[in-house]
Amino acid sequence: MGLSKKTVKFLSKKCTRSLAGKTVLITGANSGVGYKTAEILIYLGARVIMACRSAEKANAAREKLLSEYPNADIRVMSLDISDFDSIDKFADKLPDVDVFINNAGVFMHPGETTKQGFDLVMGTNYIGVYYLSEKILPKLAQLGHGVAYINTISIIHKVAKVRFDRFFSEKGAYSRSKLCLARYSEYLFRKYSGTNISVFMSHPGITITQIASHVFGRIYFLAKIMPFNSTEKSSLSAAVILAGDVPEGSVVGPGKLFGGWGYPKVNKKCKRALRDIDPLIEFTQNAVEKVNSGREEKTKAQVT
Repeated sequence: MGLSKKTVKFLSKKCTRSLAGKTVLITGANSGVGYKTAEILIYLGARVIMACRSAEKANAAREKLLSEYPNADIRVMSLDISDFDSIDKFADKLPDVDVFINNAGVFMHPGETTKQGFDLVMGTNYIGVYYLSEKILPKLAQLGHGVAYINTISIIHKVAKVRFDRFFSEKGAYSRSKLCLARYSEYLFRKYSGTNISVFMSHPGITITQIASHVFGRIYFLAKIMPFNSTEKSSLSAAVILAGDVPEGSVVGPGKLFGGWGYPKVNKKCKRALRDIDPLIEFTQNAVEKVNSGREEKTKAQVT
């Protein structure tokens, strides 16, 4: 099917920098915004690595992309962002990349937890990205070239609240996870400023995906007749960051109606994402260290 004429026209006007020779790794690239992001970046000339939980789905997506772009260089890697063990194995095999896009995420999974016992939504969307980032960013910082690091947040983070006594509660977990990720991304931007790591945030706005169906519930049909973004339009943010001229630390997403739809541009940062960063990082470090201590004790017990 390929990209629409409108998308191609937008890319020719706004994304004038070729990505030929660049290697881009995208988590959760087998469907939705992740898949379309991969397609758009392939169109711009990039090599793409699809890091996904399901090898079967990732390989099917790869074959689909190759049917449209037969000369594309596309690889598949295994990564379950909700599982520390999977992240550890992935980090040990981390390839040399020019761009790393944290796209994988989940929405509503009541009663489900990660392998390490976190609520699945918070454990995937925030804790998993945090743990992965802390594992791989020191390695990426040692590369002899620049690396763009892009975390995918959501406009819903603007209405979220963080309370540490209810941090892993299912209620409001999705919006809270995205606010935490926005704060963590700001932390990373400040930490790696002046290094070879350039940190950005992107968001898809409101688009017609499985997540939208959860948000709208029984009135999902209204979303299809409202002027919300197609998945393809919502996947253009990374292209604008990489092939345009965007300052480090920027948030890029749809530019109309509070970031809900439209073509991407640099958005104003939400004040909620700029405060209470240090307490969040300390809380997260303690939560992760507690889990890792338990994993180490379990490993020792198995050895003995």
